[in-house]
Amino acid sequence: MNNYKIEDVVILGHPKLGCQKIYDEEKTFYEKQSKELRKLNFEGLFDEILQLKEIQQLKSDNRKILILNPDYKTIFSVCGNDSYFKCKHYEKHIQNEVFAKVWMKNNYLKIQKFFDNKAIIPLVGLPFSSFEQNMYDENNYLKNNNIKPLYKGIYWDLNNLEKEFYYSSDNKPTENLEIHLQKNKIISEDYLQLEMNISPVVNGKNNVYNVIVILKNERQELNRIDNRYQFKDGKWKFLKNK
Repeated sequence: MNNYKIEDVVILGHPKLGCQKIYDEEKTFYEKQSKELRKLNFEGLFDEILQLKEIQQLKSDNRKILILNPDYKTIFSVCGNDSYFKCKHYEKHIQNEVFAKVWMKNNYLKIQKFFDNKAIIPLVGLPFSSFEQNMYDENNYLKNNNIKPLYKGIYWDLNNLEKEFYYSSDNKPTENLEIHLQKNKIISEDYLQLEMNISPVVNGKNNVYNVIVILKNERQELNRIDNRYQFKDGKWKFLKNK
């Protein structure tokens, strides 16, 4: 090596991450989405959703219990060495604000009025099957949003202990609803399940939202809808099936 000059040095490894740039871009994008969100009214979108023939069919089903998951999420895994985790990211998430505005009291009442022949039990969060966690006052969707009329039913947990839970209905029940928790099935009684997720499209036109609706019975998925709508000129317009 004494007689040779090293002309080039090549360093192998990961390229330098522009973490500050990533953070600033996320912040700017969040602020843009948040500004747009404040101008939106989702009541008309619920009117569009409730006109879907699949939703209409769910209403006519004879089963009287509807379990509602208004915040359906797809779970996927990410490699732990992914460069995403090596940077600090902007702390606020637009989906939290979207959920609060989409599922404000008036919009839930549209769902309740539409399914006027059913007792509705909203369960929010992961795991969706966490029935008991959803019944604590601090976690309960119905209590936190002052939904009325609000009813209390009786359920038996997996240890066969008797407890109270909350549900809502457009029609006053003639007697208290009684159910039994069952492992891997939420409850043992016959029920229908409605899962929904309404979220902004990251790329493309302004004020475009994905609407995912999944209809199930206690055994299987009945229908899945994945549509896009745009809020324009004060109205929600159907764009396409995703």
